Amino acid sequence: MKKRLLVYMLVITIMGLVGFFSASIYINRTNNLDMAKDSVMEITHIAANLYGEASDISTFVRAGNDTRITVISPDGTVLADSRPLDLGAAENRLERPEIQAALRGSPAAYIRRSNTLNVDFIYYALKVDYGDGYVFIRASIPVSAINAYVLRTLPLFLLILFAVAFLCYMIIQGMANRFVKPFTVVEQKLRLLSKGEYEAEPITETFFEADAILREINEVSLILQDNLNSLHEEKNKSGYILNNINDGIFTVDKDSNIIFINNAAKGIFNVAQTVTDKNINYLTNNKTLIMAVVNNVDIAKDESFDIRIDGKIYMTMIKRLPFTNLTITVLSDVTENRENAKRREEFFTNASHELKTPLTAIKAFNELTVINNHDENLDNFISGITRQTERMLLLIEGMLKLSELENMPETNPEPLSLSHIVNDVREAMETGINERGILFDTDGNGTIHAEYRHIYDLIKNLIENAVRYNNQSGKVTVKINESDGFTQLSVSDTGIGISPEEQVRVFERFYRVEKSRSQKGGGTGLGLSIVKHICALYGWKLSLKSKLGLGTEIIIFFNTTS
Repeated sequence: MKKRLLVYMLVITIMGLVGFFSASIYINRTNNLDMAKDSVMEITHIAANLYGEASDISTFVRAGNDTRITVISPDGTVLADSRPLDLGAAENRLERPEIQAALRGSPAAYIRRSNTLNVDFIYYALKVDYGDGYVFIRASIPVSAINAYVLRTLPLFLLILFAVAFLCYMIIQGMANRFVKPFTVVEQKLRLLSKGEYEAEPITETFFEADAILREINEVSLILQDNLNSLHEEKNKSGYILNNINDGIFTVDKDSNIIFINNAAKGIFNVAQTVTDKNINYLTNNKTLIMAVVNNVDIAKDESFDIRIDGKIYMTMIKRLPFTNLTITVLSDVTENRENAKRREEFFTNASHELKTPLTAIKAFNELTVINNHDENLDNFISGITRQTERMLLLIEGMLKLSELENMPETNPEPLSLSHIVNDVREAMETGINERGILFDTDGNGTIHAEYRHIYDLIKNLIENAVRYNNQSGKVTVKINESDGFTQLSVSDTGIGISPEEQVRVFERFYRVEKSRSQKGGGTGLGLSIVKHICALYGWKLSLKSKLGLGTEIIIFFNTTS
């Protein structure tokens, strides 16, 4: 910075001095020319006054010494000249500008090249009356004499120029040192900051221009030091926590290189050596995990899935950290939970199968009892057995459906018309809808891809809930909207509604919003759970809107390309 500043200032100063020097030379030469013109004019006037007294023209012109004096006749012929000149061969001078100016009565000095001597002269002429006629008296001085004078003064000008330039250099260097020094101090402070030396130092020298900056740097240094201490403390805490939690955690950068891994993750992948700054392939050869991490690095696609490593099941969540190029992977050991869930599913499935056979037999025996019963006192008991048997069979059927949905490896979808399935469900529920005086309204149509039994169960459970939890003479509305890329089905009612606290639980198994009404209406508490599992099976989105006392709306968003 100092060198550049010094160079810039010197260049500007030298340019100024050179300009001033050139202007001085020009002004000096111009002034000398003006003085020479005045001298020529004065000599011409003197010569004109003396011309009549001269006894001989030749003697008169030689009186001019260094000044050239010429006598010219009215017709332009040279009568006499102080320079050696062949008068017979001399050019006519009548058209010379100084002669014409004298002839017009407005004499003026002219600078021009002499055709005779081939030298620049300053010319001035006067018209002088002599006897019965007149002549022109002309005086001239060579310009070279003036230039010679200027050249004689040039060394003095150059000496002054170099002296002033040296003096300016010394002054500029001192000013540059004074100007740059505080910024040098600031630069040193900033360099220390960049190296991590954040301790504030007292200001030992006073630079009025930079004191405020230095004080600010000291304050920033103290703040940075405090923040770094806090960050180190928080980093240590975070590192301790991350290395002592049971979940395995590792983070990769935009090149899929590992930048952090905790102890639990090292244990999961059985790595003892340092894998930091190495590619994820050094950590594991599990293709599912590697592909999921790479996909997140490339397109920020968050994923959640289970993987099996060394006989254990880990719930794996892969997510792009907000506002970064980092991808974090969390592996939670869910082996026991998954095995317990599997055992529960197997128990419910087996229990459901085992219970279904005797309940079917009980139902059949009860129907025979109804036919052969002649005791009116037993009618209520027989009706109770019938209701509870049917409810148990519905419950078992729902449990079997849930078990089937949870363990279904794949589906066989086909194009289905939603409006047709809604009509099928309505016809099957016609009796119950009419008994409650429900106004049933449908609108729209759309085509989706699914198995018929799945979409039938989904719509049937939604409409059953809308009817069961509706008010007497209420309304159920089914709307179907189809547009580019998706189809939407909504089932709404004007019933009791669901409180905000219960909305988060209505899709759980066996949960009922109003237990007394659902038991009276034959509900099992599995309907919305079945709906949720069907949506999860096909990747459909499920949404619920409800206000207590005003009704409920459940919306399904189908992906028509599925």
